[in-house]
Amino acid sequence: MESNNLLCETRTYTNISYTHDHSYAQLILPLQGNLSIKTDNHELSLDEKHLFFLPPKCSHSFYSDNINKFLVLDIPKTINPTVLGDIFKYELHQILDDRWKAIRYLLQEETQRSNKRALGDLVNYACRFLTEDTKPISIQYIHNNFEKSISIQELAAIENFNISYYIEWFNKKTAMTPNAYIQKLRLEKAKEYLVDTELSLLMISQLVGYEQQSSLTRLFKNHESISPSTYRKIYREKGKIYRV
Repeated sequence: MESNNLLCETRTYTNISYTHDHSYAQLILPLQGNLSIKTDNHELSLDEKHLFFLPPKCSHSFYSDNINKFLVLDIPKTINPTVLGDIFKYELHQILDDRWKAIRYLLQEETQRSNKRALGDLVNYACRFLTEDTKPISIQYIHNNFEKSISIQELAAIENFNISYYIEWFNKKTAMTPNAYIQKLRLEKAKEYLVDTELSLLMISQLVGYEQQSSLTRLFKNHESISPSTYRKIYREKGKIYRV
């Protein structure tokens, strides 16, 4: 399917599964019901709490077995190649938060008014929003649960990615592996505890996700080349100097 025109319209889907791809990108904003979507990397039921972005030439199957309504934007790459360069490479599954709900409302309004210029401006804004450093669902999950045992399989499932694609996607987002990202969060939180509290090293280890103090010590020596107790001592001494 080919198109060089920006198109925004309300669509409904049947329970018959179709498979195709197209030269333009597609942003799908749910209004009612669910849409089952399957790509090489995703298999999900898109609900009213999430949005989905399909890059060009991404083969996908779709159907809905309930009453549904979706606001769909067909976005040609020519609309803003500078902004859209990166997001045209990846599928995106994001939370439909209050800002996206406002964007969805404005898109509906300008579509009804047939205001193509305003619609184009809104789409440019929405695409910039897609490229912002907002934390995807699985990365939000890591920040809220880094002290727990988290598997890559679990994280990939949250994004509805297969594991190999998730690792590639995560590295693109953060320039590190999921495990390295979790270790970084644990290290930063442990530093806060060491400087700001009198908690024991064992207690701090457990608070950031390690059963044994030796695991925290190994983390510090690998990343800071010193032990946690030495880190605490150095930064406590610095604090004394600054207060004099």
